[in-house]
Amino acid sequence: MKFIFYIFLCLFISSSCIAQNNGNAGTDWCMHPFRESLKKLPEIKVASNWFKVYCVGENVIAIVEPYNFEEVISYLILGKSKALLFDTGIGVDSISPIVKQLTNLPILVLNSHSHFDHIGGNYEFKNILAVETSYTIKHSKEGWNHSIVKDEITRNSICLEKLPQLDTAHYYIRPFNIQKFVKDGDVVDLGHRQLKIIAVPGHAPDAIALFDAQNGYLWTGDTFYEGPIYLFGKGTDLIAYQNSIAKLAAIAPQVKKVFPSHNNPITPSIRITELKNDFAEMMNGKLSGSVAGKNMLLFKFQYFGFLIDKNMLAKLQAK
Repeated sequence: MKFIFYIFLCLFISSSCIAQNNGNAGTDWCMHPFRESLKKLPEIKVASNWFKVYCVGENVIAIVEPYNFEEVISYLILGKSKALLFDTGIGVDSISPIVKQLTNLPILVLNSHSHFDHIGGNYEFKNILAVETSYTIKHSKEGWNHSIVKDEITRNSICLEKLPQLDTAHYYIRPFNIQKFVKDGDVVDLGHRQLKIIAVPGHAPDAIALFDAQNGYLWTGDTFYEGPIYLFGKGTDLIAYQNSIAKLAAIAPQVKKVFPSHNNPITPSIRITELKNDFAEMMNGKLSGSVAGKNMLLFKFQYFGFLIDKNMLAKLQAK
């Protein structure tokens, strides 16, 4: 399944879903093996049939959902006095009991962006930080209804044997309450650990990254991960995305580990520079993408790719 880019492509485009992951349409997801990258990480055993948990850095824990084609990753970042949960998953199983097994510290929640596969467990927590955008506020108040997310829980996209209690007929992403708004440049102090918020809109209007300068750690959300990066649909802004990855590339020399929100939990920082350069060549019209569904182009590279609305790209290239 590694780097197979045609993941339910027509299904996603027609339903306006925004999943970003690898898979094989028409295949029972229970048959898919774990990624090799997960097998190499030290696992933290927890009482869960759904989540797999790994130590990926200094007091950094990856909470992985490998039994869904999204392969979404949430991160628990531990300080001395608080812990921050960066994303809460796709919401098919409760994430708060996992967090309680991992730490007794007070929990702050902050989302990389408010697409449905990253805010599914927000409602389980009280102390939620969020970027103040209309996009964020809309999804905090409305969640995501069943008609939009129903394809996430078919047998082709999820291993239902792991979740016999899941109500597939009514699954949806619940609303949640925001306690405090944050902005670009703000620092979240967890006690002897400071996380700088970096606004990186483009994939989504409210996308952010986190930077732990002391340890050289960068959390990129869906702005970068090893796989096809989705840049189409409502909220996508290609110019904003280009500016955002340039911003991340500028700090890449200070980064020792990159923690994306899908697929492989750890990637080298050189990928950020590669991302910036390859995206610039694509925007300048130096690269040709392959047709991937109606009005879509796919640009493939060794470790990642871009799936883009070709009309959106053509308008920018014509300027």
